[in-house]
Amino acid sequence: MAGIDYINALGAGASFDTKSIVEALVQAERSSAEAQVQRKVAVAESKISGLGAAASILDILKQGAELLNDARDFNTLSIQNTSKDAVTASVTNNARAGTNTIAVSSLAKEQRSISGGFDSDTTILNNGEAIDIDLNVNGQTETISVESASLSSIATAINAASLGVEAEIINTGTGSGSYRLQLVGEAGSTNSFSISSDFDDLSFETIQSATDAELTVNGVEFIRSSNQISDIIQGVTLNLSGTTSQTETLSINRDTSLAKENILAFVAMYNEASLEFKNLTDSDSDGPLRGDTIFRSIVNELRSIMISESSAPGENVTSLSSMGISIDRYGQLVFDEAKIDTALNDSYDDVITLFSANVNDQSRFSTDPAGIAGDIKTLIERVTASDGYLTTAEASLEERNVEYEQDLKDIDERMAKIEERYNRQFLAMQTIIQEMNSTKDNLISSFENLPFNNRND
Repeated sequence: MAGIDYINALGAGASFDTKSIVEALVQAERSSAEAQVQRKVAVAESKISGLGAAASILDILKQGAELLNDARDFNTLSIQNTSKDAVTASVTNNARAGTNTIAVSSLAKEQRSISGGFDSDTTILNNGEAIDIDLNVNGQTETISVESASLSSIATAINAASLGVEAEIINTGTGSGSYRLQLVGEAGSTNSFSISSDFDDLSFETIQSATDAELTVNGVEFIRSSNQISDIIQGVTLNLSGTTSQTETLSINRDTSLAKENILAFVAMYNEASLEFKNLTDSDSDGPLRGDTIFRSIVNELRSIMISESSAPGENVTSLSSMGISIDRYGQLVFDEAKIDTALNDSYDDVITLFSANVNDQSRFSTDPAGIAGDIKTLIERVTASDGYLTTAEASLEERNVEYEQDLKDIDERMAKIEERYNRQFLAMQTIIQEMNSTKDNLISSFENLPFNNRND
């Protein structure tokens, strides 16, 4: 069945613009229907944007919590050393604060042996015959045979044997016989060595014997083969560079300055997050998350963690307020720096427990107390995880937008049908009008032709 050309048919024989009327009627219905869907799209897009902003803010706050959620975050140490010329030290996070006494009576040294002098390092020795070198290290002898031997090739052969003895050519610059082969072992008395050869002109003199480091730490004598020692004081590596004439002290002190810096940074991050959360949920300013009760509950939970007693309270410091950090009527944290200093100086272990529960790397799935920073981190990880509220809520809104796009397509299809219906109705009306006009014309013509209507009589 051929379609009807409504566009050309409309208006034919009519005294009014039916085409424009149909377009106006359809547009009126379209505008109303589209407006409803577009309002839903706008709300969804706004909320998606709000959820994204919330996730970003929470991530920043999480970074602040991660400065304090592990006990090792607080284990920053400083060293005071009365004998830096003889002993230096470095510490790791598992070191213990305290004072140690140290006296160094001898250093670990490597054996050094040197050959007699030769005019060149490349001159072939022993008339070109092979030279056998016996190198004894730690009681084990290795024979190294060198063909067409020179000082240089002998050094290469010894180094290639990898026996714990390094060979090098030195030039004393003293004229004739200035080239010598020097052998250097590893530090420690057990690494002493001896060397001999079947070439009489190649002999060696020991100019430094291998010795052990001897030191007394906290009244206990120790012998070590190296001057770098990390197994005497927990978490401390001693680097010996000289001997001492008396007992020296090595004090390991807790450095609270970094902990204080991180606490204040965390407070600042929370305050910034609190302001952003208020903007996101504010009804007066049409915040994108103003009607989101779940997000509001998350914000309230964060606030509760900050102002309540810690899930892992210390003995004397049980909450932020007990160390001088409180919340004002605007929801902002304020602090008394003097009280913070007092807590750090007098109750440092309590502060560690308050924030971290004195544990490291606690899983977000753990049910154990995690302290203020640990609980904040756990909460944020929970709501921002792939199965967390922020992620699932955003995904749900994205799905709704897909549905709204389909709704707009459905409106287009529905409007096309409505337009067709209106066109049919107006066309029918026009047909009736045309028929009525035709009947009127016929009646007029008939009346004019009646006998009594002859005006010439």
